[in-house]
Order: sequence, then C-alpha cells, then structure tokens
Amino acid sequence: MTIAPLAATTTASVLAQRLREAIDAGRWQPGELLRQEQIAAEYGVSRIPVREALAQLQSEGLLEIAHYRGARVSRPQAAEIDELFDLRLLVESDLLTRAFSRHDQRSLRELTRLQDRLEDADDRLGWISGDIAFHEALYGPAERPRSLALFRQLRAPIDRFSAQALGPRARKQGWADEHRQLIAAVAVGDAAAVQKILEQHLQATRAVVLAACSGEGDD
Repeated sequence: MTIAPLAATTTASVLAQRLREAIDAGRWQPGELLRQEQIAAEYGVSRIPVREALAQLQSEGLLEIAHYRGARVSRPQAAEIDELFDLRLLVESDLLTRAFSRHDQRSLRELTRLQDRLEDADDRLGWISGDIAFHEALYGPAERPRSLALFRQLRAPIDRFSAQALGPRARKQGWADEHRQLIAAVAVGDAAAVQKILEQHLQATRAVVLAACSGEGDD
C-alpha cells in the first residue's frame, strides 16, 4: 500500500484523520497493533505527532494505547454498543420530531435521491456514508446543529465497527425498506408512524451490530 508522506510540519490532528480513514478502510482490524515507528516512517513524521495522534484517537475510543509499542484498534464491547443505541434513540427521535413538519416536496425529493444512490452502493463503506447522508437529510430541517453533531458522534464508533465486522450484504434490504417507509410516512404526514418506523429501524440495526459483536453476525 503506497502512502503519500506528510510534511514534517503536519499537525497531529491531520495525522489522526489520516489514521482514522485508514482504520475505517480496514487497514488495521480490531485488536491489531499500530506501531509508532512504522507510522512515523510511512507518513514521514517524527514520533511526537504520532504519539499525539494516537492519543487523540484513544480519546475518541478508537484505539487502546499499548505502552512503548503503539496502540491497538479497539473492539467495542456489547454494553458500549447497547448504550450508544439507547442514546441514538433519544437524540434521533427528538431530531425527527422537530424536523417532521418542516419537510416539503423538495426535501422529500432529496431524501429519495439519496436513498436511490445509497441502494447503488456496492460495499459496506459506501453504504455507511450513504446512510449518514440520508439520516442527516432526514433530521436536517430540525435546525439543531448541536444535536446533529451529537448524532454523528454517537454513530461514529458503531459505523467503524460495522465497516470492519459486517458483510457487504448484512441487512441491506431491511435498511432500504425502512428508509423508504420513513420517506412515505413523512410524505403523508403520519407522525406516529414515522417515530415507530425509526425505532424499529434503530432496534433492528442494534440487533445486527450486537450479533456481530458477539461473533454471531452474518454476511
């Protein structure tokens, strides 16, 4: 794998982003060791920004520091996944409640366009990025930037684990059907149905991710 060297003045935050993207792409798997000296050599930087970048990713829960060696990619525990989904239900239900009445024909067309593109994705990373775009468009009319930021923060560790642990076809059709149902319920103004579908959507996703966490997931 060819890696473009980073300038010596590159900040730790930029290096952290490059490492985050590499982990998301499957360069390192859960439990695998990232060695400081290897990263420093590959990215053309000293060990100081490497240590700072690893510490930043540790604070996000993405890595576990292995003293004097580097860091290992974290594997989320079932209890952590469960808590994240509990919080997602609270945050996303509130966002959808606030966004619901503000959707119009234009925003519904955009949701449909995003869903069409999402269903064309042929890999897990493409599906996850499309799913993020769909949900951000679904919640966007709420105009709650802090809540949207929290939504992204809560799903980030779930998405990273899903990209690494779930097969490309895992529950793809179920997610697609639920997204279409959400669009239809918003279009007809059925607030109760929208909330019910969202809860079913998140609970079904929780079940798939928890099964993968315990080693029982399917492709």
